[in-house]
Amino acid sequence: MKTVVILTQPRSGSSLLAGILHHMGVYMGEEKELQRGEYKNKLGSYEDHRFLAINHNILFKAERLMGYHNRFSDEDGKVEAAVKEYMKELEEYVKENEKKFWGFKEAVVIYTIPYFEHLLKDPHYIVLHRDAESVANSQIRAGKLRNWPHEIKSEFSYFTPKLRFKLFLRTMKTTFTKGFVYRKKSFIVKLTLDAQERIKQFVKTRKHIVIELPEIIAKSEESVGKIIKFLDLKPTKEQIKNALDFIRPELITSEIKKKDVKEDDN
Repeated sequence: MKTVVILTQPRSGSSLLAGILHHMGVYMGEEKELQRGEYKNKLGSYEDHRFLAINHNILFKAERLMGYHNRFSDEDGKVEAAVKEYMKELEEYVKENEKKFWGFKEAVVIYTIPYFEHLLKDPHYIVLHRDAESVANSQIRAGKLRNWPHEIKSEFSYFTPKLRFKLFLRTMKTTFTKGFVYRKKSFIVKLTLDAQERIKQFVKTRKHIVIELPEIIAKSEESVGKIIKFLDLKPTKEQIKNALDFIRPELITSEIKKKDVKEDDN
């Protein structure tokens, strides 16, 4: 049994990678769950929303969900404490989803996984890297006003009515005291770089591979082969074809710079 975890940051192409894994036979959640989030990704976000609900409640409890400014340090111990509070839900989730090859993706799981990794059998980490500036550009595009109703509806579905009200109040407080930090490019770049370094340090002593997003687009067959080898998968020819057909540049909502692909080719 292998547990496959995608480590990245929001708007880094994780839906594309998760879709590739799904098409190659890695169980990433129920089909109906994977198809949700069309407003963000044309073919769905390929996320198990049950896990997202647990993780977002943990981050909310630890004041890291809308508290982007708190994500630079774990010194207050709030994340670890929140994970312990939701440990039963995490244990049940893992137990019910475990299969020979299974996994999940949640763009901000790097903040919580150090405290529940022990629940996972033979974790294999795929680090998906994207240039921080491209991440920031994509996040700003995704944060346009027209997407707010969908985002609010999706986020509220993870919480009880009581916590939804608290989430609303905390969001308003953060906005008035810190401003729209998630719309400031310089802040998003700083947060992304910090998270990428956090991921780098976390996987140092763990089974992992690093894949660049431009690499998936420009060298699709090579990237799929790299994943197959890393996980020791045995996909059928049809599964491989489906995975390759799923790789479409238009699924990436922020343009990948041509220079990035050229540099990757060298």
